[in-house]
Amino acid sequence: MRKVPFYRQVADTLQDRIVNGVYAVGSYLPTSNEMEKSFQVSNITIRKALNMLKDDGWIETKLGVGMVVVRGANEAVVDIRHSGRFDEWLEWASGKSQNVKQRVLGIDSEMGPPKIRQLLQIADDSPIWRMRRLRSISREPISYHVTYGGAEFHDLVKKEDFQGSGSFIEFLQRNYPRKITRIDQHVEADIANLDLVKLLKIDFGAPIFFMEHLYLDEREKVVAVTRLFMRADRYRYSTSIKV
Repeated sequence: MRKVPFYRQVADTLQDRIVNGVYAVGSYLPTSNEMEKSFQVSNITIRKALNMLKDDGWIETKLGVGMVVVRGANEAVVDIRHSGRFDEWLEWASGKSQNVKQRVLGIDSEMGPPKIRQLLQIADDSPIWRMRRLRSISREPISYHVTYGGAEFHDLVKKEDFQGSGSFIEFLQRNYPRKITRIDQHVEADIANLDLVKLLKIDFGAPIFFMEHLYLDEREKVVAVTRLFMRADRYRYSTSIKV
C-alpha cells in the first residue's frame, strides 16, 4: 500500500472541511502557525498543502489577510445520479446540464487488455478498436474515457461525432445496427498513476473513481466497453433507493 504524503493528507482534510461547510466560501483558513500545531506538521508541509488547494481553485491568497475560500462544494462538480430512470442517467452521461466539454484524443487499434478481449469475444490475434476522450469543465480536465469495440466501429465512428458533449450511448442509439438494451456499470475507488497525472493534471496517488460500462445488445452480447477514470474531487455519486 502506498503511503500518502503528509501534505496530501493535510490538503485533503482541508478540502473535506470546505466541502462540509466548516470553512465556507468567503471565510479564511486558520493561519499557517495554527495549522502547524493542529496537524503537527512542518511549515513546509502546510505550504505544499495550501499550494495544492490554490492550484485546484479552492482558495486564494489575500495579501496581509490570509487564505480565503473561493470555491464551494457544488461548484464544478458533476453529480452522477442513479434513480432507475435512463433519461436522468443520460443527462449525466452526456454532461450537457453541467456544461461538460470533451476532446477526442485519438481513434486507433491496439491489442488491448485481456479482460476487454474476453468481454468483446475478439480473437487473440485481432486488434481492438479504441477511442480515447478527455472531458473538461471550464477547461479543467475532470475525466478520461477509453472505449473499446469490435472491427465494425472503424467505419462507424468519426472523430467529429464526439465533439462537444456527445455521449457514447447516444451515439450507439443513433448509429449502431442493433438495439442496445442494457448497460452494466461497475464503480470502484482507485488512485492516479503517472499516465493519469498528465491527463487529469492531478498528483500521483490522488483519489479517482474508476467506472466501467458494458454496452449489451438485444442478444445479450457486449458490443463495446468504456473505462472511465474520474477525478474524485469533480464527481459526486448519488442514488435513489425505493423501500
